[in-house]
Amino acid sequence: MDFGYEECSSKSHRGGQLYQIRVADLHPTQSAVGLDEVYAKAEAMRKKSEDELTAYLITRPVPIVIGNDNKFCLTDHHHQARAVWEAAKKKNEAGIDQGNARVVVEVLYNWSVLKDYEFWKAMQGNGWVYLFDSQGGGPRQPASLPKHIKDLRNDPYRGLAWYVRSHFGYSKRPADFAEFQWAQFFRMRLILDNRLLRNEIEGVDILLSEMKEEDRNAIVEEAIALARSPEAAGLPGYSGFVSRG
Repeated sequence: MDFGYEECSSKSHRGGQLYQIRVADLHPTQSAVGLDEVYAKAEAMRKKSEDELTAYLITRPVPIVIGNDNKFCLTDHHHQARAVWEAAKKKNEAGIDQGNARVVVEVLYNWSVLKDYEFWKAMQGNGWVYLFDSQGGGPRQPASLPKHIKDLRNDPYRGLAWYVRSHFGYSKRPADFAEFQWAQFFRMRLILDNRLLRNEIEGVDILLSEMKEEDRNAIVEEAIALARSPEAAGLPGYSGFVSRG
């Protein structure tokens, strides 16, 4: 896969120029994704022709920061990058594989001169690293972050947050890790864990997309009600509680 852009390197710089990079060379700055969202995106990508997928990815450049030791650190769009990797696993209309799967990137900063502590302090200060694991535990050390996009774990509550937003339970807002804020909100209310305790699901590391439709709908409806309640006020994209009384 080739977008016709210069290949990103340790000498690339910010300034509006777009580069291309292999998905395999990207370094995550979070430990988890919602695989429900990833798999839905990947399935849509598999149906796109090469020209369609190229146009889609060019209009959605992935922001990165360049660190030392040639680390190309994602600051956003982990789900998109993982979806490209997943799409390349199987037969797809664009003919990409995991060896040539690429995305378009925009370099926010080249901080390759910064060493570990200084680099991660700057990343944390800009809200570009999320040091919590797939169960919401943390903060963890930056060294615990996955080394490859394929190693991102599934956070089922992040998947639930995506379902709720897709059903207009809240709106997308440009806030730091907004979807994870919603995931933690739902996690603290044990929406999935309560079903685990009642033996209604096999485990907490689940995919809502693999549930029976009626079970999935019940969970999403419960979460939407919570998302619209006063308890969620202050979260990014909160739509408010609408009373019909």
